[in-house]
Amino acid sequence: MNRILGALALVGAGLSGVWSGLYAQDTLHSPLPIPLKFSGNFGEIRTGHFHTGLDVRTEGRSGIPVLAAHDGTIGRIKVSQRGYGLALYLDGGGLTSVYAHLSRFHPDIEAWLKSEQYAQEKWAFDGRPEATFSFAAGDTLGWSGNTGGSFGPHLHFELRDARSQRPMNPLHWTFLGAGVTQDVVPPEFRGVWVIPEHAGAVEGNRERFRWTAAYAKGLHVSGPFSLGIEGFDRLDGERFTHGPYGIDVWMNDSLIHSHRMDTLDFSTNSDVSAHIDLPAWQDRKGRVHRVQRLPGNRLNIYQKASMGSPCLVDPGDSARIEVRLLDAAGNETRAGLWLWGDSLVPRTDSLKTAPLEYNRPHRLEHSGVVVDIPAHALYSDAAIEIAHEEPGQVTVSSEARVTRSDYTLTIPVPPEHVGAGASLVLCILDKDGEVDGTWMSDERDGVIQVRLDRFGHFELRQDTVPPVLAAPQIKDGTLTIAVSDDLSGIDRWEGRCGDHWMRWGCDKGVLNYAFKDGVLEGREEEDITVWTIDAAGNIGHMVFSLADLKP
Repeated sequence: MNRILGALALVGAGLSGVWSGLYAQDTLHSPLPIPLKFSGNFGEIRTGHFHTGLDVRTEGRSGIPVLAAHDGTIGRIKVSQRGYGLALYLDGGGLTSVYAHLSRFHPDIEAWLKSEQYAQEKWAFDGRPEATFSFAAGDTLGWSGNTGGSFGPHLHFELRDARSQRPMNPLHWTFLGAGVTQDVVPPEFRGVWVIPEHAGAVEGNRERFRWTAAYAKGLHVSGPFSLGIEGFDRLDGERFTHGPYGIDVWMNDSLIHSHRMDTLDFSTNSDVSAHIDLPAWQDRKGRVHRVQRLPGNRLNIYQKASMGSPCLVDPGDSARIEVRLLDAAGNETRAGLWLWGDSLVPRTDSLKTAPLEYNRPHRLEHSGVVVDIPAHALYSDAAIEIAHEEPGQVTVSSEARVTRSDYTLTIPVPPEHVGAGASLVLCILDKDGEVDGTWMSDERDGVIQVRLDRFGHFELRQDTVPPVLAAPQIKDGTLTIAVSDDLSGIDRWEGRCGDHWMRWGCDKGVLNYAFKDGVLEGREEEDITVWTIDAAGNIGHMVFSLADLKP
């Protein structure tokens, strides 16, 4: 058995040795019988959250045995068409390890789960098994797959503190077994973003500026500005890019920012939107980490943070910015630039909408559209504007782009829907006019109300088209039906042969039933009825028999 170090050092955070002292073990068995290579790491930026585990590559295929990382018992089983798909949670030694996007579970777990699903006549499951399933480190828990919100075969492996269920960086543990690819490649520095605030300017312009060493030794700044650090890590030297483990920033030898990706908290994980420069991420997937901490940012990842106050270099003065990017293996990259202070140029801008204070509630109204913002829903003070030009269309725009908690949007419905009490779909449209998200609401007194966590261009539509079911197919002992919906999305489904409930699963728009369940034995001529219902309540269905599928 090979012994490979998953994390060579805990650099800069003063945490070396702490993790092994908190738990019953400082080693984990590799969750796969192949060398661990990663397509995603702990704490990297995702839309709306930090990644809370390791995405482990499975050679582009499903069906690789997934192994217990430690001794323990199964504390939770989850089956869903979204998120983690088929997932197991193993408790032991003060740890909970999570294994997600599986294709199938251990046979004993499969048998128990099948009986529960048939008893409840429900495929989706999320709970603690009544039976006890115990495993030793290295035992097979299931097999890797591509279920749920996965975009390709891989294993999502997560490590949590069993008591708090807070996810922790697995690379602080040593993996036994097939091991981890050694990481000797330092993070890649992509630039320092200097962002003018208020009346500030960079290189004579009011636009944000990305500095790299290829540009010059430094930049000229006037007035207040904030900073952002862009960079990533390749973790094992391969093509996938990951988030850095930590970033330190000094201004004139004084540490003004330091963060480490050691542990996260699900209750504040969405505050990634406050940690990053959100426009850079949304517009071009740029991973820019803010140096100045927004007042509504609740993340507990900082050793040092500048609490919202912008930087300032007086005219004729200069400041030195130094940056260090770290990875979990102890590799680091450094960069630095000079900032030279210029005189402030008088503003010639037209008047702008006054920002709303983030810590107070606000109500905005325009042409019947109402926006109710609770106190602390914004991460920082921000201006919000409403435009309502066409019936059923409204734009709520803000430099904030997203909110920390939901706000309420009230929209008048088009005249043809007034008094109908119909379920309408509120769509958010992207810059190309394509639907990028939907919410359902019923018309009441000529308006609809929806709770939202983002700003943008919205349009009301009515969904009257039922889901479409394609012709049934039989392959590898499985009966499948592709399903699709044009707007609100598939919400639930059910299938029966006569009066007998069938365990139809759903993954990536395909319903699937395994013949080994036995419901169809001796019932080749009986009708099979399958229903699908979208979020608007439209029902699509089909009736067929196995005899109909024979050539």
